[in-house]
Amino acid sequence: MRTGTASGRPRRLTGVGAVAVLTWVLAVVVGSAITWRALAVVDSGERTGVLSQSEVDVALAQARTPATPAPSGTPTAEPTPTPTPTPTPTTDPSPPAPTDVDVARTWTVPGGIVAVSCRDAVITLLYATPSDGWTVEVRSAGPERVDVELHRDRAETKLTGTCVAGTPEPQVDSEDDGSGSGSDDDGSAHD
Repeated sequence: MRTGTASGRPRRLTGVGAVAVLTWVLAVVVGSAITWRALAVVDSGERTGVLSQSEVDVALAQARTPATPAPSGTPTAEPTPTPTPTPTPTTDPSPPAPTDVDVARTWTVPGGIVAVSCRDAVITLLYATPSDGWTVEVRSAGPERVDVELHRDRAETKLTGTCVAGTPEPQVDSEDDGSGSGSDDDGSAHD
């Protein structure tokens, strides 16, 4: 019994075979277009919508600063981003004068990342993001202190943040479950 030809001529594609071939061709074309566009974005340096930490800090500072409305009939200009100033350490023992500047800090601790900001003595939790496999519990988001707990199995990290002279300062207590996850358990926070 022979298959493939009835009279020595090759068979024509059936409807199912034609659909399969067209589907494959379409998948190749779409995949190539997506790959080409991704390479063009990377090569041209276009933004993909992901912001750097400094761009996030600038955006947060702008969101907290109230805009002064322009008098009616006056054209308005787009606001230009201004970076949040970072205080420089001094040897002067006197406390700095109160300011209306937000000072933000991000700490990487065992179990996740916590970000806060201080304006004088008022602290505000910006975000608390747990690492994979961890959960987060926010006990206090301000204004006197930030208390965040990160949990995984028998491991626990407690972070308490306060404002000292207008700058966020962490206190971290970490109890490791002994799983050898490679996370710090010395209680230090990393800026």
